[in-house]
Amino acid sequence: CYLMTMARIAWYQEKIGAYDQQVWEKSLEKADLNGLDSKPKKTGHIKPDLIDVDLVRGSTFSKAKPESPWTALTRKGLVRVLLFPFFFQWWIHVTSKSISSCILMLYFMQVASAVLYLEVPGASANEVFGPMCLMLLLGTVHCQIVSTESSRWPSGSPAAGSTTTSPGRGTPTKVKPREVDRLRPNVGSRPASDTDDTMWEELLQGPDSPSTGSSDSEENGRFNAGITAHQQTTAVSSDDESLQQGITGSQLSWLQACHPSKDRVSAIIWEQGECKKADMSVLEISGIILTRVKLVEQGMGYLAFGGLMSASLALLPFAFRLAQRLDVSSVGSLSLTELVEMAVGPRDAQAYAFFLLTTVQRVCLSGLFFFMMCVAERTYKQRLLFAKYFSHITSARKAKKSEIPHFRLKKVQNIKMWLSLRSFLRRRGPQRSVDVIVSTIFLLALSISFIICAQLLHSHQTFLQSLTNWELMVWASSLVLFLLRLATLGSETNCKYSNSSVLLTEQINLYLKMEKKPNKKEELSIVNNVLKLATKLMKELDTPFRLLGLTVNPLIYNITRVVILSAVSAVVSDLLGFNIRAFEKSLTFFH
Repeated sequence: CYLMTMARIAWYQEKIGAYDQQVWEKSLEKADLNGLDSKPKKTGHIKPDLIDVDLVRGSTFSKAKPESPWTALTRKGLVRVLLFPFFFQWWIHVTSKSISSCILMLYFMQVASAVLYLEVPGASANEVFGPMCLMLLLGTVHCQIVSTESSRWPSGSPAAGSTTTSPGRGTPTKVKPREVDRLRPNVGSRPASDTDDTMWEELLQGPDSPSTGSSDSEENGRFNAGITAHQQTTAVSSDDESLQQGITGSQLSWLQACHPSKDRVSAIIWEQGECKKADMSVLEISGIILTRVKLVEQGMGYLAFGGLMSASLALLPFAFRLAQRLDVSSVGSLSLTELVEMAVGPRDAQAYAFFLLTTVQRVCLSGLFFFMMCVAERTYKQRLLFAKYFSHITSARKAKKSEIPHFRLKKVQNIKMWLSLRSFLRRRGPQRSVDVIVSTIFLLALSISFIICAQLLHSHQTFLQSLTNWELMVWASSLVLFLLRLATLGSETNCKYSNSSVLLTEQINLYLKMEKKPNKKEELSIVNNVLKLATKLMKELDTPFRLLGLTVNPLIYNITRVVILSAVSAVVSDLLGFNIRAFEKSLTFFH
């Protein structure tokens, strides 16, 4: 039905477009369509020694993307969480058996707490539905993250046979067992079927998502493409084979141009304080930088903060009930048992079981969410380290201190390698998966802020008398703190990659070389002009840092900004007695 509808839309589009065409346009279309088939063709080759604009933009190394749209992935995530026991095998393959078992226990604990909620009079609805919403959110986010796995390998084992077909990724070609083993994914990365029952498969599928299963011909095609790409890189040395696994055909020619056997740069390295020269490639230099990044110890501050917030959210309901029932004047006369009864309620087995289950759920699920935020923070920190070490390459003192290779941009080839290394380092590490986490944090913080503003406008006098509002404020404060941290790291990373002072310094060095070596003035002038062009190109293509990895529609962004600012302005006007917009206009007038 979906394909038929799209086909009819395309047909009607062509139909109404035909009424706008003149005779000359119709004749040109026929000439264009018929002329391509009649022209003689010959085999062409792409010159790998040239660069594309994608190299400077940073999109040369594309990352894996999901085949299904985000709406289908969201629906799948919700279904896989709501019907978690039926998709238990799928969760094992995308996480691990121990983690899936723990989540399954949390799932049954939520079912038990929902049943006990009806029997415990002092229970709060927020204690039940809060962990449920958090589990749905975590499951949806994880489904978005692992959605690229099915597009990387066919559902069948790629090593089912040891022969494949040559491209002319019809003559069968014998593949070595070692090559088949290298192409075979490990058990943890093999995409698992959602379930053996087709009913659940149909439940996950929709008109906006392709089927998760693929035909045998599609599987063989994708596997043959992988074999072909592998055969084209058989001349690669064994040291770089692990770095070039999973590279698509569009990136292969560029990588071969930057391979150690092709393009190299004469770099200075330090071994035990001695200065030595070596011809190095982009992959070798990036490997050294990657090693240096991994050796840097990451701080535990935000992980400790996440644990503190998880404990606070778990104990907040007990503290709220205790604050409501506690009389400050009689605190000294109360025993520990009486304080516990005020926080939990009268001694009842069902009540104690309910509060124990909800507390364990809140600690575990909120801890998982803060753990994901710490993963995003660590990734952003590593991106900053990549950018920091990259900015040290052209500085002899900083390169020696950081123990990384050093070279100057004194040749056009060196500039090309510098741009290639810049593009390569910007794409290292997790990209889309971390962007999904950061986008979730941002959207959740935005939603919570809007709810808090709406609650303040509705009943600001009784705002603090609600447990839900206290939890929303704790969540909002912690999310905003993480967002500020990520925004700071991202801005610093972008500034280091977009800093043109390195190129300006290299231009000064070229003029110094011209003065010392007048006979090479023409050659150095060419390099200087290339440096100027590289500076202009970087300024033109580099965009300001965006916290969201997802592309935001300008209209949706402006509407969201107006709604949020209007809500905040209304709250401040109601509480403090002055209008933010009028104050902003007065500041603009005085300015």
